[in-house]
Amino acid sequence: MKRVLLCAALGFAACDDKKNEPATLAEKASAPVAPAVEAPPAKTDIVVPDFTVSTAPADIARGQEVYAAKGCNACHKIGGGRLVGPDLKGVTARRDEAWLKKMILRPDVMIKEDEAAKKLFVEHLTPMPNQGVDPKTELPFILAYLKSVEN
Repeated sequence: MKRVLLCAALGFAACDDKKNEPATLAEKASAPVAPAVEAPPAKTDIVVPDFTVSTAPADIARGQEVYAAKGCNACHKIGGGRLVGPDLKGVTARRDEAWLKKMILRPDVMIKEDEAAKKLFVEHLTPMPNQGVDPKTELPFILAYLKSVEN
């Protein structure tokens, strides 16, 4: 009897001393299946480039151009209050530089994974779209511009 129970637990249709045959596909399909346990979603790594924010007037001017070209001014004012998104005057003083870099580069990921970004989304009811900012050729200039309008 113990051998029959063991064979049944192992998925064999019948047990005898000479041959152990696997259960039929129909028998296997009708067997109870333990529910799958889903792993929590993994955090997405956002590669944040390391650079010093420039204060050079030419870099600030280039940053203003990139800011406008990417359409940032359609949703953000710099001074004067909220538009669609938050007013960015003083944002470099309010937010950590690494956070700003991540938010500019991958707002779609930040809204899903970062508590501060989630709160901004709830407050403004509009997700910041990913504008495809290049981390090497555009991001340093955007931050130079935002830093220049800090006060």
